[in-house]
Amino acid sequence: MIGLRKLLQRDPPVESPETEVDASGHSADEIQTEYRSIILDQLVRGGVAPNCVELEVRPSGRLKDGRTSFVGMLRLVHWERSSAVRLLLGLPILESRVRRMIRGSWLREVSQFGGVWLHASGQLQDSRAMEDLRMLVLDIEKREHDSHPPSGSSVWTVPTDLGSLPDR
Repeated sequence: MIGLRKLLQRDPPVESPETEVDASGHSADEIQTEYRSIILDQLVRGGVAPNCVELEVRPSGRLKDGRTSFVGMLRLVHWERSSAVRLLLGLPILESRVRRMIRGSWLREVSQFGGVWLHASGQLQDSRAMEDLRMLVLDIEKREHDSHPPSGSSVWTVPTDLGSLPDR
């Protein structure tokens, strides 16, 4: 009798979102792999070296219609100047192109794309990469200032640790 009681009281099986198949017949793994492929393809097309970023595609919620929303989580892990600048400045372009590719794929029918999120690795903080990035911001602002009079001042215009650097 105790065995039957335990059998009836046991917890329901834990669902595995990676292997669960939704109404469309596609598993979460299959959907994530396709998003990953599209995002990586657009990164390469945009001139971002794949070794500079880590990419994770993850579910971010469920819509009222039952579809799952997915986001692409990018982490800038290696400072390669050209790739990093293209990614940091071109993020809206990347996301726009990814969305365009998704509109033309089967993903649109079975899920929703929640966007591309970017995080700079802690390894890049207080490094040569940060100094290089500050110099790029200063250079861009100087060029903008030279071509258009400023309407305001940026909080990054003269970083405290770079304020004494000579002009280029």
